[in-house]
Amino acid sequence: MRIDSHLHLWVNDPEKYPWQPIGGYVPEEDASLARYMKVMGENGVDRAVLVQPTPYGWDNRYLLDCKAADPEKFKAVVLVDPLSGEASQTIRELEEEGADGLRINLQLQPLARWQGEGLNLLLATCTDLQLPICFQTTPEYLGLIGEVAAKFEIPFIVDHLGRPEAGCAPDSHGFKKLINFSDHPNIYVKLSGMNYYSNESAPYRDTWSLLQAAKNQFGADHCIWGSDFPFVEGHWTYAENMALFNDAVGFEDEDLEWIMGETARSIWWDDVCG
Repeated sequence: MRIDSHLHLWVNDPEKYPWQPIGGYVPEEDASLARYMKVMGENGVDRAVLVQPTPYGWDNRYLLDCKAADPEKFKAVVLVDPLSGEASQTIRELEEEGADGLRINLQLQPLARWQGEGLNLLLATCTDLQLPICFQTTPEYLGLIGEVAAKFEIPFIVDHLGRPEAGCAPDSHGFKKLINFSDHPNIYVKLSGMNYYSNESAPYRDTWSLLQAAKNQFGADHCIWGSDFPFVEGHWTYAENMALFNDAVGFEDEDLEWIMGETARSIWWDDVCG
């Protein structure tokens, strides 16, 4: 079983799916479901977790339309305005429409904005709905993730290894803040987006020790592969990204079964192998 746990889809159709960017960019080329399904077929990927891209903002319609095309194959991680008074009601409505998780982009707001009760209320609602939470973050927000993971018993997934400082070593302060969470049974890490924390070009050899350290500390059953499609195709290839994990980093076959599929399957699908 191969599951891509982190990718984004969009189409340039502003009349049907208008751009409402919250992250500072609007795509110029399509990253459509049809395009991605071709990539899946070419690379032997069985299932995928679709993550709402910031150009659509809080409008998750294209994401949920893509999931609806094959609900057994796809799961949908949505965005809501997490600091709005309507966030809890909105996530309840989205869960009824097919949402399977929530992503919170912590780095888009100062840390102080997340200290109020609004975030706790939203996470309590997600706990009630049993929706996993994906965090896009940088090291300065990791303490907050540790705090909420101790309060709420749902999976918390740190995207892109928490985006540590580019070129850092496993013993760097920022990365050690992530590693210190390995005793939290509900914290998972995505081994993804190496270009964000590398000083090199692909295959980003200066990140391999971080990937290995994360696996060693958290265990393969708490590590998740994600391609970061379509962004991966702007600086590498999808196939080369998969090959890095399958061949180059040095993970054992048993670990790869978890990293490349079983961990995501245990979080988002019910048909878990015992």
